Amino acid sequence: MEALDRITVKGSAIYFVDVVRGLKSDADRVKLAIQEIKPDIIAMSVSKEEIEGLRDYIKEPYEVEMSRYEELYSQKLSRFGDVFLPPPCFLAGLEEAENNRLELVGVDMDDETHTTAYCALVSGSELFRHTTRFNLLKLKSFRADTPADFVKVWDRKVNNLYGFRELEKERERFMAKELTELASISNKKILAVLDTERAEGVRALLMDRGK
Repeated sequence: MEALDRITVKGSAIYFVDVVRGLKSDADRVKLAIQEIKPDIIAMSVSKEEIEGLRDYIKEPYEVEMSRYEELYSQKLSRFGDVFLPPPCFLAGLEEAENNRLELVGVDMDDETHTTAYCALVSGSELFRHTTRFNLLKLKSFRADTPADFVKVWDRKVNNLYGFRELEKERERFMAKELTELASISNKKILAVLDTERAEGVRALLMDRGK
């Protein structure tokens, strides 16, 4: 099992497994991390609504509709292995939580909070530029040696407009706050299953708060 980053917050140990959204093989990494750490709580970088969507999918699988950006992301990521939606890493977290009667928490922005932040941070001109440059992204090579490198490069290219960058930083602040609150009231062992491209920022915020 790979060594996992650990940060102590408010007396609780938070372990991190960074995952690549959509990469099928990362489901096994999540399962191994849960078996090794034996957490009391699994916290994932999805919203409360997304957790309910995952539960619905497990009960009755359905075809997931993808946006143009999601289709391109899946196509580019597939050179590293099979890609699947809903993200296997989060499906694995949900299944392990239910099988082992563990508390499962979505620490990313809920739909209302995300919409409010989006409207406040992303200007109309940025939204237009983001929408119209899709064909340019299709031609980019996205040089990367590993899936983790790829999602970081993808994130920099897709979210390079100021408003979109600020929105992702706001997500990181939100997740760090949620994890801090979870740690302060639980005093338990927490496994944080976070998107690779957001995990480093979340950890930095948690470490600053710890100081």
